[in-house]
Amino acid sequence: MLTPRARPMRQIFGLMVGMLLVLSGCTAAISPALQQEAGSQVSFAELSAHPDRYKGQLEILGGLVMSVKPWQNGSLLTVDQRRLNSRFFPVGTTSGGTFMVESDKWLNSNWYLPKSSVVVAGVVQGEQNGVLVLKARQVTLLAAPPWEKWKYPVPRSWYPPQLEYWYTPPYWNPYIGDDTRP
Repeated sequence: MLTPRARPMRQIFGLMVGMLLVLSGCTAAISPALQQEAGSQVSFAELSAHPDRYKGQLEILGGLVMSVKPWQNGSLLTVDQRRLNSRFFPVGTTSGGTFMVESDKWLNSNWYLPKSSVVVAGVVQGEQNGVLVLKARQVTLLAAPPWEKWKYPVPRSWYPPQLEYWYTPPYWNPYIGDDTRP
C-alpha cells in the first residue's frame, strides 16, 4: 500500500514518462538546421537524372539499406530510395532507384542491416557508375528490418540446413493455426 505522500510522486512520474513517450514520437528524422539548409526537396528522378546540376547542394533522401562497406576512413552505404513523408520518414514500397552515401563515420554493418530504414542528409557529389552519390552530413537509422517471425520463428542463420524441417513450418502453432510450407 502506498503512503499518501508517495501517491502524488507516482502520478507525477507517470505523467512525465507518458509525456516523454508522446514527444519522442513527434520528432523529425533529420535535424531542423539541416532541413532548413536543404530547403525545398528535389524529386529523386530529377536528382538522379541530372546530378551535375545539383552538385554541392544539400539534399535529404531516404530508403532501405542495401549494403554497408568499409570505404577510405568511413563507410559506403548503398540505399534503395523510397519517398519521404513530411517528417522525413521513408514510406511506400515503390523504389525510385539506388543511391550511395559516402560517410566519414564508420557505420556498423551489424546495425545497418539490409532492409533497414534510413534517412540521409548529404551533399550531392555527382554520379558513379550511373548511381547518385551523396557525401553524408547526417545519417539516421530509423528501424531494423522486419523479422518474418510468423513464417520463420527462428532465423535461418541459427540452425544448420539439416535441421530446417524442425525449425520451419509446417507445424502446429496455436497462435496462427496450421501453416503450410511457403
